[in-house]
Amino acid sequence: MHAGADVPRKDRSQIERLNVRDAWYITLKDLRLLWRDQRTLAILLLLPLIFITILGTSTGQLFSTKQKAQRIKVGVVDYDKQEFSQLILSEVEALGALEIQEFEDIVGARKRMEQGDFDVTVFIGPEYTNRINALRLGDLLAKKGQLKDELDSLDVKVESSAYFANAKQVVEKLIFGFAYKSFVPAILKRDKQQLAFSLLREARKIDREAEEAEQMARDAGQELTQIAAQGPASPLNEQNFVYQIIVPSYTVMFVFFIVLLMARSMIEERDLGTLARLRMSPASEAWTIIGKTVPFLIVSIVQTMLLFLAGKLFFSMSWGVQAWALLPVIFCTSMSAVGLGLLVATTARTDAQVSAYGNFLVLTMAGLSGCLMPRAWQPPLMQKIGLVTPHAWSLIAYDQLLTKQYPELDQVARCCGMLLVFAGIFFSLGWWRFKTLR
Repeated sequence: MHAGADVPRKDRSQIERLNVRDAWYITLKDLRLLWRDQRTLAILLLLPLIFITILGTSTGQLFSTKQKAQRIKVGVVDYDKQEFSQLILSEVEALGALEIQEFEDIVGARKRMEQGDFDVTVFIGPEYTNRINALRLGDLLAKKGQLKDELDSLDVKVESSAYFANAKQVVEKLIFGFAYKSFVPAILKRDKQQLAFSLLREARKIDREAEEAEQMARDAGQELTQIAAQGPASPLNEQNFVYQIIVPSYTVMFVFFIVLLMARSMIEERDLGTLARLRMSPASEAWTIIGKTVPFLIVSIVQTMLLFLAGKLFFSMSWGVQAWALLPVIFCTSMSAVGLGLLVATTARTDAQVSAYGNFLVLTMAGLSGCLMPRAWQPPLMQKIGLVTPHAWSLIAYDQLLTKQYPELDQVARCCGMLLVFAGIFFSLGWWRFKTLR
């Protein structure tokens, strides 16, 4: 009685072992096929590296905090050539955000600006000093006085090409501020000498107090630095911070290109009849699917790890203070990518459909999620829309681990959970579609 009851259980166990063995054979067979196509594997690794290198080099200044930022180039034509106009030029030269180039005439400056040699042109007219000398003390604050039109009132004009309209507004405000700073002391000395001396004494007193405060701040900063040195090291490589964003972004995008590889592999096997023979084997459909997807999961995980290793070796990228937490994110992202690959592979009927469906899905999801543009730069609505893609959840997790000194591991865990939800949905739909394949 008991022996008879044990037989079905033993049979089920034996069948399960056979299923696992058959799935393992399928996995080994597909891994050998993938390894033979080494050019495709090389492209999966080299193409994202090329993108990362190009974008990191060209946009690094947008992210770097130590690297010198791009300066606004300003052409200057000074027809006044007196003390007050020279004071403006001195202030502009001292400002690191602006780079000036002087010209003798307005025609030459405009021509060079239109050619793109610089962004904005400042014209200081011959009446600049005369108009300053004509100012009265009340004009400094009067809304309808001689300074009501700001630079126009001083015979100064700022021009720019259409591409730098915003830069023009910034330069206008800066130039007027520099001019105001230069002529206010002169007007005070001329009209209110006693007041000017009082203000000068007060200014010197404030400067002394400020120097003392700065010294105290420096001392406190040194103490804080010593305290911080005893804590966890910052994960940020500030000089190459761009790669903390670009490497995970383009890694995630190219991980999902496994979709095309999976789909083409399955279509090829279907056309050759290999898939039909596999379905006639004793292995169940579930284990057949597992055997078909595990090789691509391995390729995806290895691809991601090699890209992060390349980021570390070639671009001095940091893996963050919780580097171990990258592993579950890598695994869950690859699971989601392989699940989507199975869905596309079981939906597309021809190689042309693979290219159409696969490229559309991969590139659209990458654009919505923030792979092509950092999520922080996207409008709030776009950030919410991007959450319908697995890419976005992967990027959020990587952002926590690679750009934060104190990452929120709870949020990383939530992101991994969402990636597994996407993977489950994709696998379920792919399994259902697999049953309809002929």
